[in-house]
Amino acid sequence: MRRSPSPLCWLPVKEEHLPLTQTEILPPRPSIAERIGIPRPLLWGFVGLLLFMVGDGVEAGYLAPYLENHGVSARAVALLFTVYGVAVSISSWLSGPLSDLWGPKRVMWIGLGIWAVFEVLFLLLGVSTGSYPSMLVAYTVRGLGYPLFAYGFLVWIAAATPPRQLGSAAGWFWFAFSGGLPTLGSLFASFAIPVVGEVTTFWLSLGMVIAGGLVALLLTREPRGAARL
Repeated sequence: MRRSPSPLCWLPVKEEHLPLTQTEILPPRPSIAERIGIPRPLLWGFVGLLLFMVGDGVEAGYLAPYLENHGVSARAVALLFTVYGVAVSISSWLSGPLSDLWGPKRVMWIGLGIWAVFEVLFLLLGVSTGSYPSMLVAYTVRGLGYPLFAYGFLVWIAAATPPRQLGSAAGWFWFAFSGGLPTLGSLFASFAIPVVGEVTTFWLSLGMVIAGGLVALLLTREPRGAARL
């Protein structure tokens, strides 16, 4: 109710209200991904991360015995994994500052490229020929790859996720990360090796890493990942 604008007439005038539409009454329905705590714009990033880490974890259960069975001493294998671990530690630390400087998406591309290129060199110049120096160099540099990809995506999650979803999104990140490395990766190897052999399983892991990386990077269109933070 409101008063008439005329100063001589103060009779109440009835206001007219248009009926609210259904979209104005009801809030937008959350997607299935949002209901389980995954930010919808980053959904394909989580899927790609899982595939990437499955591929990375395929070798976890059998690379050491494979190398020892092909003439590499236990001491040399231990050195290989130690130097690889140092590379992983350095890359894990660098993933955050580089994501701030270049943007998480570019850091993930670099991580994917390093992993793929040096895995090919590891298999062709190291494993296939039995050259331990080639194995040591290629495998060490490859160790820089997965932290840049995985932890670059973690920075992307932190930058793009609303605060109310950040805890659940971080939980899904670690689910995809640990679900792939080594859980599903080792399970995949246990089925693949009896069918196609150990060397072919290495190549299948490379294909899985590339597929996961492309799914995450090409299908995730959230804009903050491409910008400096």
